[in-house]
Amino acid sequence: MPHGVGAHFYPELDSTNAFAQALTCQGERGPIWIAAGQQVAGKARQGRNWVSKPGNLYCSLLFAPQIAPADIAPLPFIVSLAVRDTFIALGVNPDVAQCKWPNDVLLHEKKASGILIESSASGNSIDYLIVGIGMNLAHYPDDAIFKATSFTEVASKQVDVRVALAILAEKLKGRLDAWRLGDFEPIRAEWLSCAWGFGNKRLIRTATETFTGTLVDLNSQGAVNVILDDGTEKTIYVADIFPSCA
Repeated sequence: MPHGVGAHFYPELDSTNAFAQALTCQGERGPIWIAAGQQVAGKARQGRNWVSKPGNLYCSLLFAPQIAPADIAPLPFIVSLAVRDTFIALGVNPDVAQCKWPNDVLLHEKKASGILIESSASGNSIDYLIVGIGMNLAHYPDDAIFKATSFTEVASKQVDVRVALAILAEKLKGRLDAWRLGDFEPIRAEWLSCAWGFGNKRLIRTATETFTGTLVDLNSQGAVNVILDDGTEKTIYVADIFPSCA
């Protein structure tokens, strides 16, 4: 682990995010990584179940940066880039590793990682952040709503979850240390340089509608600007995005 960062590994947990949340009730603020060999109640974005068989990496970073709630918009992009860095360091060709809005990492255009960020704030300051990360190292669900894959399938080799966690911890710390509050542009530019789907027509599903549009840009808050089929522009803040033929 990076200097000053703790880590605990458990054979099985309900959820690494839930365990980190419980630690905050005891006054823990980290930085500390919680990792599990298996999750029995893992959760993905929007409350979906996260399949958590042994062999993949399930982990959460608990930390308490001195920032305001309004400052955290770049964080999903920073974390996605760090996860991509980790896959590349493990041996994946950079050309096949992409970031997918809002918080996934793809290998060969299939989902290989998901991120779930939770926070608590008091007034105008963050009390703590929990960054939950799942990386498909050994296997993947075959019934996912977005086609999935694993590191083993892509790289034709296996990796120990503790090795992957150590690399991820270093990569994420480096990116967090380099983060300059109020300066999203370098993060945005790098993320867009390896982003999936931008410049192409995609299927977009929000809580209330489904439509197609061309992803054209990220705004300063990390939302997606989309050109609809009739030529009008729309800004998307929360949605799932799929190939246009989905």
